[in-house]
Amino acid sequence: MRRREFIVGLGSAAAWPVVARAQQFVGAWRATNPCFLVAFILMEGGRAQATYVSGERDDNAAWTWDGSTLRITSATFPLDRFTGHLKNDRVEADYVWHDLERDQLHGQTCVFERFAPSGRGAARSPFMKRAANSREVIE
Repeated sequence: MRRREFIVGLGSAAAWPVVARAQQFVGAWRATNPCFLVAFILMEGGRAQATYVSGERDDNAAWTWDGSTLRITSATFPLDRFTGHLKNDRVEADYVWHDLERDQLHGQTCVFERFAPSGRGAARSPFMKRAANSREVIE
């Protein structure tokens, strides 16, 4: 099976493994439309976990928030780029991914909704609180 060609249901995102207890959980989002990046979890300190439609996971991704843009980068997939904006408690993102078999970059627009992995509460993240007070992000 090719790495990015088979789209599976999002049910596997709900069975997310428990994140490291030493780091504070910030929030989790899952795709609501066909996207190669199925779900991601953000933790304080800029660490992120990502799961992909192929079943691959990146437990050492990194995230940044500049007040309006969420960026996620991956050491596992260094050419992949995630740039998202918060709109009404959802993240709308442009996602560029590298097809390793064809050595090509592909882009897609993805929409993510918050969810609570493995029974965790849906605590609002620090950047979600700031964005809720920013008209430029919410509009």
